Amino acid sequence: MVKVTAEVPGELQRQMDRIIRDGWFPDQEAVVREALSQFIDAKSFLGDSPRMLHRFAADALNDSKPETALKFVDRALSLMSNQKLTDFSLYQMLVELRVQVLLVLGRGDDALASLEEAREHLPNNPSIARWIEKLRKPR
Repeated sequence: MVKVTAEVPGELQRQMDRIIRDGWFPDQEAVVREALSQFIDAKSFLGDSPRMLHRFAADALNDSKPETALKFVDRALSLMSNQKLTDFSLYQMLVELRVQVLLVLGRGDDALASLEEAREHLPNNPSIARWIEKLRKPR
């Protein structure tokens, strides 16, 4: 067994206290164990969670690794296409992140194609429409 010591910011501490007070976990140690377990599982089995893949893609893009970010986003979008119930908010975030990555890679045509495909799934989405308009202007 490994002992871990960490500084917990005040806001996170309040959230942990609320979870414990509401009876979800018996104590702080159980909360931390569960959080670490879920984080490790997500990192170990990347194919399971489009939301975690979005997070990993954003981190990769922030670390100036756009090719890696694109792989994560594409995998997340692929998983979402197979889901019975779509989280449209997450789908929109993934599409927008994919567009940002493609623009960083200098692939504006692919970014526009990705937005056009997204508009088929979200025909009345103002954010997707703004992206399309923005990308078409310089052309």
